Amino acid sequence: MFSPEILLPGPTPIPEAVQKAMLTSMSDHRGALFAPVVERVQRRLAEMLQLEEEGAVAVIPASGTGALEAAVQNFFAPGERTLSVSTGAFGDRFAKIAERHGLLVDSLSFPWGQPFSPCDVMDQLQNNFYAGILVTHNETSTGVLNPVKELAQLLSAIPPETRPLYIVDSISGVPSVPMLMKDWGIDVVLAASQKGFMCPPGLAIVAVGGNARKLSQKVSGRGYYFDLTPYFHGQLPYTPSVSLWYGLDAALALLAEEGIDARYARHRTMAQMAAAFASAVGWTPIVASEYASPTVTAIRLEPKQTPEKLRQQVFQAGLQIAGGMGPWHQDTIRIGHVGAVSPAMLYSGLGIIAHFAAHAESGLNAAWEVWHNRITFEEA
Repeated sequence: MFSPEILLPGPTPIPEAVQKAMLTSMSDHRGALFAPVVERVQRRLAEMLQLEEEGAVAVIPASGTGALEAAVQNFFAPGERTLSVSTGAFGDRFAKIAERHGLLVDSLSFPWGQPFSPCDVMDQLQNNFYAGILVTHNETSTGVLNPVKELAQLLSAIPPETRPLYIVDSISGVPSVPMLMKDWGIDVVLAASQKGFMCPPGLAIVAVGGNARKLSQKVSGRGYYFDLTPYFHGQLPYTPSVSLWYGLDAALALLAEEGIDARYARHRTMAQMAAAFASAVGWTPIVASEYASPTVTAIRLEPKQTPEKLRQQVFQAGLQIAGGMGPWHQDTIRIGHVGAVSPAMLYSGLGIIAHFAAHAESGLNAAWEVWHNRITFEEA
């Protein structure tokens, strides 16, 4: 049985070096062999996210949703009021998690396919006190990259004693898009292993700035398994996903070798390739280019086509792509171009999809032109 290639928003392809690292012999997770791995992973994550010295990084054996739940449990007490800013399915999920834990949640929702407005968020803060703001950086369900930096700049004008804690779900964002916690003024960033970090699912990442770390000490009833306090003191309180840690260690080395600017440019190029292909074959990239995600592109098909049938056809030809979510389920596909995906891999995948598009040659030419111009620009 062949194994189809994947162009998904997650999980993503795993580089050979990461796969080999995960085959490392098992060791005592509190012993001398594993200690350097823990130190390297935490240091590299802190450097990548530009975490301040007083901050900390917790890597928890859980999915990305576990990171969301850990954030709610550790930084807020039941009964506190938070503002949920949602632009899609995963923004809605963050609000539901907060509600399940007894928080009073005010929701500020924006149309699917649109980013949130920082000014609208600030207007909501004028007459309300919130303990925290929950936002999604890169909304996987729609392919929207939200202006988290711009909101952070506006929040910085609020006095520290009344400023809400700013928590950003960047599970499908970092490390494929910029995230500078210290410079931007973001308190907590949430991530996961199975997207830009090029690892299998199973590791939730919680990066915490110094202010959030201090506030967490005042929260009681934070639960047991997701209590981040031991992690903040450099401990691994429960058995970690040892093999995944080895894989993440190798993946972070690969990301460092590629370099920050090259990584960001690669993802932007692939997003432009996917959008150009879609437009040329007669489909519609739903999200405008100025706020389109570098990691996933949502595409509306022609009325006569259905995502389910197209995905089946593409799968039989050797490729996995994602369907639309929520209100976009009936007419939309999503193409992931994140993590260990190169423009060449994306172009090959678009070649498979082109078999089932009306203007295949035009689509591939459009994608190739974007890629070619990027290569020409870089060489110049």
